[in-house]
Amino acid sequence: MIDELYQIWGIKPEHITNGKFTGYESLYPQFDKFTKETYEKDPEGSRKQILDLYRSINLVPMYYYTEQGLIDEINDLKNKSYNSIEKDILPLGNNGGQTINRFLFPNMLTALPKGRTGNSLRDRFLDDTKLDRAIRICFEFRSGDKLAYPTAIRRALELVTGENIQNFKSQHARAIVEYLCPAIFGRVYDYSSGYGGRLLGTSLSKLRYTYVGIDPNTETFKYLNYLSTFCDNNIELYNNVSEEYQPEDIDLAFSSPPYFNLEKYCDEPTQCMNRYTTLDEWFDGYVVPTMRNIYNGLNDDGVFATNIADYKGIGGEFFVVDKWIKTAESLGFKYHKTIKMMLNTRPGVGNFRNEGREKFEGIYVFSK
Repeated sequence: MIDELYQIWGIKPEHITNGKFTGYESLYPQFDKFTKETYEKDPEGSRKQILDLYRSINLVPMYYYTEQGLIDEINDLKNKSYNSIEKDILPLGNNGGQTINRFLFPNMLTALPKGRTGNSLRDRFLDDTKLDRAIRICFEFRSGDKLAYPTAIRRALELVTGENIQNFKSQHARAIVEYLCPAIFGRVYDYSSGYGGRLLGTSLSKLRYTYVGIDPNTETFKYLNYLSTFCDNNIELYNNVSEEYQPEDIDLAFSSPPYFNLEKYCDEPTQCMNRYTTLDEWFDGYVVPTMRNIYNGLNDDGVFATNIADYKGIGGEFFVVDKWIKTAESLGFKYHKTIKMMLNTRPGVGNFRNEGREKFEGIYVFSK
């Protein structure tokens, strides 16, 4: 599988300098020459030189791994400190593990918001105009050094032309599972495994949970299986839809479900955006049977939790949170509380309208 991933990403033997690498290490001395001061003397010329350096290798700017590098990184994450939940608030941070999932799930960087084309992170990098814009962001809106390095360029590309496909942070998942699961060595059901953030996070815990994950996307499922080979807890994976799969003996069911019309993951008919055309259809066809299966598979003292938010998508605004809670209650669940998962805020352009505002997504917690 590692060879397949290298082929997808375009990794060649000469790019591999360590267990964790970007492929641009040979260019770091040249990147170091571009400081804010040198950039300000010749902005256009500096951007062209930096762009040409990236095109000389042309790898998406991010971290890649060898198999031993993955083992070392995961072992390191297990022992790193992370922010836990206190008073039902999960603070910012917990970014460890994101680089692993970006590498192991290349389809995450080519997925698109529904209705958009040519705007994946990889598309932006391969577009000279957008890459030039990202370089400009690094030097004109950021401070510090190493502004031409791949990690800086990747973050800037995420700001170019809008939406990004997000993955659930593995250390956030670890904190949530440890906070909510009522049983040591419990069985944790992820009813929408996605790009492996919750799988990795659950396996990082020293409480030795069994992870039960389901995902209908055949490509994603392949990568989930590969990720599982680096984890030393019990893992059960099923290539199915949660509307039809009946879990058993579950202590915690937790996931961040797919929105029916927000993101395009693939063209397979099992995907929510291909199965359902309206919010009501999505609730009737996906949410209700998924919740019913969770209710039937949850142990008496088990917990059901969901990370979900109201959102803007194709066709306007969609208010799903209140309906999600009411639907769960109608099926026999008791709503207990909301955990606030804090998010970064960016000031509004020109007027700082978001400055100082609390921003979070809710994790809605239920019991039988």
